[in-house]
Amino acid sequence: MLNSPENKNCYQYLRECTEIYDDVYMMQHFGVKYYRSKIFKDMDALAGYFQKELGLKRGDVYTIFMPTTVQSILAFYALNSIGVITNFVHPLMSTEFLKEQLEAVGSKGVMVLDVLMLKEKAHIKTINDAGIPCLVCSSSDYSEGIKEFGCKFGEGLLRSLIIKKFNNRTSYNDALAKAIVPDQLKDNGDELGAYLNGGGTTGKSKTIKLTSKSINELVWRVSDLDAIQAPGEEAEVIVLPLFHCFGLCIGIHMAMCNSARIIPMMQFDAKLFVKLMKQNRIAGFVGIPLMFQKLMRQEGFDGPHLKNIRLMFCGGDDVSDGFIDEFNSYFEKWGATGRLRQGYGLTETNSVCTTNSNDDFRRGSVGKALRGVTVQLWDDNHNEVPLGEVGEFAISGPTVMAGYHMEGEADDHGLYTDEKGEKWVLSGDLGYRDEDGYFYFAGRKKRVIIIAGYNVYPTDIEKVIGELDFVKECCAVQGWDNGKSMVRLYASLRKNGDKEEYKKRICDTCESNFSKFYVPRDIIFVDELPQTPLMKIDFMKLTSADPEQARQTGKISEIVKA
Repeated sequence: MLNSPENKNCYQYLRECTEIYDDVYMMQHFGVKYYRSKIFKDMDALAGYFQKELGLKRGDVYTIFMPTTVQSILAFYALNSIGVITNFVHPLMSTEFLKEQLEAVGSKGVMVLDVLMLKEKAHIKTINDAGIPCLVCSSSDYSEGIKEFGCKFGEGLLRSLIIKKFNNRTSYNDALAKAIVPDQLKDNGDELGAYLNGGGTTGKSKTIKLTSKSINELVWRVSDLDAIQAPGEEAEVIVLPLFHCFGLCIGIHMAMCNSARIIPMMQFDAKLFVKLMKQNRIAGFVGIPLMFQKLMRQEGFDGPHLKNIRLMFCGGDDVSDGFIDEFNSYFEKWGATGRLRQGYGLTETNSVCTTNSNDDFRRGSVGKALRGVTVQLWDDNHNEVPLGEVGEFAISGPTVMAGYHMEGEADDHGLYTDEKGEKWVLSGDLGYRDEDGYFYFAGRKKRVIIIAGYNVYPTDIEKVIGELDFVKECCAVQGWDNGKSMVRLYASLRKNGDKEEYKKRICDTCESNFSKFYVPRDIIFVDELPQTPLMKIDFMKLTSADPEQARQTGKISEIVKA
């Protein structure tokens, strides 16, 4: 277990957590391992560049418009060490979104990956129009291992073409080469460390303010669930992006503070993941359900390399108990102590606020509240509901956000303050708690389908239907029949078969598990369900889809209404 973070910033906490070890391996890129001394040397050089060359000051904002790479991870810590707020923006977001974000937070610069800019001239124009400096990164910045992968050819030409398109640019290696010594801060953890974009509790995208202390507090409270036993040797593959709170806090910061050797993956690739497990001593990883599903179906997943796994967490979306049991059976087969465990959280709470662990779990639940974090279930009047009744998740404690960033609003905008002065995140998610303190997720408040005054929770339907052997994925949404509310179910299939028989089995399963209101009145089979940029099933697109066209074409992406 790590030491208490007190009021340290993220950079300071990482340095102090890892300085008790020798110069162990800290990161890996294209098969090449980098020592702790090299990683901190580059972090400090970047901090010097940001501070002395760009003139960034404490409280300024800088945007990382990047996937998860060595450069983007180091840049976060470098900016954090000098008190600059990192604004994370998904690199596949639209140009309009990028422009809005740069303006909304007053960003003083931006960091990009050259290959992603090759076909995005509009992004380049937006950055140039903003008049801010751009730090251009390349896969060859840490190039020792790229030659063996045959990626070196044409890299220089590509880089020069991209860099020249930016009016005010610096290459990543040129920034490091300046090797300027920064004036770093200490014990300023209560200051803002990051802006992350999330759905907000209203469903609309919002910029969420996180302090360094809240990020560190989350890592400290989760770290007691397991620890790296061989610092620098045991590794963790980072499959969640750093612009995803679960990826930043648990995937990256907790793994690095625990002295795991992290292996960043720019985009999830199940085949590459299996290869990395066979080549490295992977101790754990975190991800969302779709990643685990793809991984289990990947050829070569099953094997003795699984025996090293001790810790796995699944979050970001719900997953059936049947899938968890099937996934865990592979690890049990090879004698691994690790099991896939489900938890619950949201960006407003720095991701995790409840979780199961290997030693303390209950099937079907999202676990218990983290130590020091208060989780309650409220009614619409902010009163706690009785045990077993459904209410809205409300979370309080040292891991909650500082508020939403919104011009003209209070610093804690988006938080509810009770009569005792305690601040709460109202999640917009529903659940219930049993007498032993385990929480159960019931779905989004806005997803509840009301039929004849009866509440139907889509997540309940998806859990039981998802366990049918012919169903790959499914999503229940609000439907209408002559003005009357009903359940419409979209599903993709694992195998071909008699679809009328499949529909009957779906209805029979719902009838045997729930009340009559839960039985889908309309079932539509499609090739694939749509995903959000964070690889969750996009239920909003399914809600707005034309069901008749979906029935005829089986391709949701082509018929979703604008």
